[in-house]
Amino acid sequence: MVPLFNVKDAANLLAVSPWTIRAYIRDGKLRPVRIGRLVRLDEQELHRFVVEAKGLRDVAPNESKENTND
Repeated sequence: MVPLFNVKDAANLLAVSPWTIRAYIRDGKLRPVRIGRLVRLDEQELHRFVVEAKGLRDVAPNESKENTND
């Protein structure tokens, strides 16, 4: 099962305010998991958001980088 973060925990993880996380959700920058009235963000979505914001290639969390020098 994928870990789910509430808005406050996601904000702490990304070092922004909970209002910023809510704005990202409202603007469609973050895709939440809604469970009834609860709003949660899964770890993969937060990773996708950070990778997209940094303009990096998509690397899965905890994926080790292989040396491609021949």
